[in-house]
Amino acid sequence: DENNHEQENFTINMTCQFCWQLATTDYVCTNSTSCMTVSCPRQRYNATCTVRDHIHCLGNRVFPKMLYCNWTGGYKWSTALVLSITLGGFGADRFYLGQWREGLGKLFSFGGLGIWTLIDVLLIGVGYVGPADGSLYI
Repeated sequence: DENNHEQENFTINMTCQFCWQLATTDYVCTNSTSCMTVSCPRQRYNATCTVRDHIHCLGNRVFPKMLYCNWTGGYKWSTALVLSITLGGFGADRFYLGQWREGLGKLFSFGGLGIWTLIDVLLIGVGYVGPADGSLYI
């Protein structure tokens, strides 16, 4: 330049795309506080997403996006399955998942004389029965 300083040249390689088309790792979105996810089909919520500072894209850097609900209440699928297999006749699996009414029913009917217990092992095993608060398993 005119002050006899060496100039630096650099190249930025980027794909020409709009900000809303970026990979999910390139932006941060707000989380929902009212999601219930044990439903079919899974619920969605409106989120406001902001592109990270070091990412280049076309259009608005803040954009709305519909995202799937995905939150957990801390319940483990493996724990629920083990409880269903070992203590399912006493309703321990249903008590663990927060479904205390079904737990009482299994407790006083001895797991539906074993039939309810076997069905619950299958239902928990495939993920059909989940936590009572609507969250996902860990």
